[in-house]
Amino acid sequence: MANSVLRIAIAGCGQAARIHVDRLLDQPDVEIVGCADSERASADKLADRIAEKSGKTPAVFSDYHGLLELDRPPDALGVFTPHLFHYRLTMDALQAGCHVFVEKPLSTNSQEAADIVNLARGRQRKVGVGHQYRLRPSLIESRKRLKADAIGPLRLVTAVMAEPWLARQEGRGLESSWRFDPKIAGGGLLSDAGDHLVDALLWMTGLAAREVFAAQSKLPTGLDVVTAATIRLEGDVPATLALSGVSRGSLFELTFFGERGRIRATDTTLEIDDGDGNARLVEPADVGESIDGNFLAALRGESPLSCPADEALDTVRLSEAIARSAVAGQVVQVA
Repeated sequence: MANSVLRIAIAGCGQAARIHVDRLLDQPDVEIVGCADSERASADKLADRIAEKSGKTPAVFSDYHGLLELDRPPDALGVFTPHLFHYRLTMDALQAGCHVFVEKPLSTNSQEAADIVNLARGRQRKVGVGHQYRLRPSLIESRKRLKADAIGPLRLVTAVMAEPWLARQEGRGLESSWRFDPKIAGGGLLSDAGDHLVDALLWMTGLAAREVFAAQSKLPTGLDVVTAATIRLEGDVPATLALSGVSRGSLFELTFFGERGRIRATDTTLEIDDGDGNARLVEPADVGESIDGNFLAALRGESPLSCPADEALDTVRLSEAIARSAVAGQVVQVA
């Protein structure tokens, strides 16, 4: 596949798909062969955009099965549908022999996510997940320094995210139509914007979550808009995680406290205190890679996936445990 054109199909043709499609078409040797959306007008609109940029008009369907039944199946399927549909589309694409790129979260509960991981492994297909914060230079450099023991043994992690999530949902007319099921982590701030913070916490530390105690503030519909959690990571490292979707400002911040110093990373900046009490800003190198470019490079065997499905499964498990703990009002083990 290294020297051939990669044929990609798109399921779910909303705003997220348009962003990813533009990135995909900026890459060499990529052809988008089909678009599908239950709202046919959305698929037609995206197909027109693809034709304008690439000069090739993709097939259009109102049912994603049409993409998998093309005379020549696509090499990969991009899944940009609402969260609850990620599982079925990804499983069907793997069964059809496709690689898959799925927007985060991988799925809405850990059993479904585990099914995807196992099927992908059995079919020897790649599943990349859209945790693009893993490509932020500040987070990459922080992870490198943590792995190099730059601040000594890790003793505490704090992770905070605030953004006007609720205002965005109300503006899209979605808030009143969503319902929360305590058996899944498939809606609300935790599995939308907050999913990036949960993934970054696990990925940057390299530590598995063992147990969690959480509390949430919810809307009458059951949607979580504020979450606070205390997490015990592998090695008995404590971590706190706080998410607010009712904030007027935006913040994405992780702070790592070691025995010899401290690392504070936002999505755009990195601050290091080596233990002398003098924090300094560090300018990390830009990797110059998008999550879409990374997926294509992985299909060509040029680099590993930035976020493979088995790692995204850990994020789903922790998000699910946080949701369960908040409902039960007690400590929950992370499966």
